[in-house]
Amino acid sequence: MLRRPVLAGVIISLILSMCPFGFAAADSKPAIVLDGIKIEAAAYSDGGNVYLPLRAVCESLGYEVQWAGKDNTISVSMPRKNIMIDLNNNKLTANDHVSYMGGDYKILADYTYMGADFFSVNFGLEVRWDWQNGIVQLERVTENAISIKAIKEASETDLIKITLQYPQIDGLTDKTVQDSINSILRESAMDARNEGLKNADEKEKANASGYGSPNKYETYFDYSLKYNQNGLLSVVFMDYQYTGGAHGLTVQSSRTLDLKTGGEYKLKDLVKVDADYVALISDTVRNMIVERVKEGILPDYSIAAFTTIRDDHDFYLSNNAVVVYFQQYEHWAYAAGIQEFPIEFSLLKDMLKTSAAGENILPEAWYPVNFITP
Repeated sequence: MLRRPVLAGVIISLILSMCPFGFAAADSKPAIVLDGIKIEAAAYSDGGNVYLPLRAVCESLGYEVQWAGKDNTISVSMPRKNIMIDLNNNKLTANDHVSYMGGDYKILADYTYMGADFFSVNFGLEVRWDWQNGIVQLERVTENAISIKAIKEASETDLIKITLQYPQIDGLTDKTVQDSINSILRESAMDARNEGLKNADEKEKANASGYGSPNKYETYFDYSLKYNQNGLLSVVFMDYQYTGGAHGLTVQSSRTLDLKTGGEYKLKDLVKVDADYVALISDTVRNMIVERVKEGILPDYSIAAFTTIRDDHDFYLSNNAVVVYFQQYEHWAYAAGIQEFPIEFSLLKDMLKTSAAGENILPEAWYPVNFITP
């Protein structure tokens, strides 16, 4: 049994900026179907989000789940993969990658439920919320045959603490492409470090003039692998910079890379030349905003009203959607964090581009919404 944790106190601004994967609200206890087979457990939906029982889903996937009551930690393991969930400190360790969980989990009747994104990112699952039938559909995906290692760099002075984590890949046949991709993945982390060092220089000058902040500055850079299929890799980066004051700021960025060529996809590169994807995605986002305001997820006021996405809008791929997002303060106050809006592949299927060989760039886009029945 996974029992209720004693939560830690304040979590840094990076956690506040993370927005959980959104779903339409419906039955609060939808059934769960894994690879076409119903499992003996129910999901839980709340505030437009869906949460899945950790033990039931992981054991159905073949993992061993152990709870350590003394440390309030949960271990999920199988050969060559181990995930440690630290509920006291809100930390998640997946092999060599350590990250903050945020609040994307629930404790219900002494059992731990994790958000959909946790299962998508860590177990290669496509998660679909079939709200009409009250079913959460889980489907295992075939990931790219590569290995991914978390590179960690840390330094600290009297002025600033810098912590960096970024991914590096291995296993591509074309080592030139592999080196190019690794350089791109490292570049964002180095940019964050350089920004932190610049901030530290400014702090030193301010201190010398007697007007500097008494608090040590901080740079925290981390990543999340969102999509690793069909020769594509989509990675989200979080760059947190604290420069004194009540809180720092997190800027989210993302790169979607072609593992065959090393090229990077922009949003317009996913769709056909004549596709009016801007209007479709904008309409969908607008409707989602209305729903989030009704559900209390977003306030009924904004700093700048949303009208339309850009044709090169920031995005990443998840296992079943193109996800567009907005930075802190871009439309809503700081407390709203970084808002993300998933546009399911099925909604975009008539617009998505095919490769030169006539294959779909994102084959999942052609699955009907209710492609599994219990």
